[in-house]
Amino acid sequence: MLKEITPDFIDYTSRMNRSVPGEGMANDPDNPYPFEAAPEFTVQREALEYLFVIITDEERYVDLLTAIEEGVPIMELSQVILFKGFTEGKWNPDLMMLLAEPLAYMLMALAERQGINYTIHNEELNDEAVSNRKLSTEGIEKRLKEKQAGKATTMLPEELQSKIEEVPIVEQSLLSQPQEDQPEDSDSLLAQQGV
Repeated sequence: MLKEITPDFIDYTSRMNRSVPGEGMANDPDNPYPFEAAPEFTVQREALEYLFVIITDEERYVDLLTAIEEGVPIMELSQVILFKGFTEGKWNPDLMMLLAEPLAYMLMALAERQGINYTIHNEELNDEAVSNRKLSTEGIEKRLKEKQAGKATTMLPEELQSKIEEVPIVEQSLLSQPQEDQPEDSDSLLAQQGV
């Protein structure tokens, strides 16, 4: 251990290229994160149309409906989708909060169209963070439950409501294994024996 500070030590430490206190808390201004720049969407209607395209994309649609059918709450899916959009710089936190309720309605409408029973929020979780989050979204959940009971009207623009009605219904069970096409000229022993 160093018992006395020498002038050589002071000179050496003053020449070191060290970061300034708090520098690790900020990003390089020349290379900002996507959420540090101006958001891509600033109008709620445009962001909702983008979200509709994202959730009805062929690659995501069946997986999303499968998650809803398996019991993943609508509000949890909404949070994941919206936070991902925020980290990609699609919207700011204020618009993200304004998109939560309409996105939940979209997910509910798609699930209803498919005939899937859905859960709005998981009541069984007793985690403190979940209870705090639940307190902050009580108004949204109340309106969503009224919608589920058929007492409320949808908060979606009419264009999106008509687009939701045009989304095709998945014919096969969402939980079934995908069937692979087997070639007629198979090299299996059963095929060679005519079975």
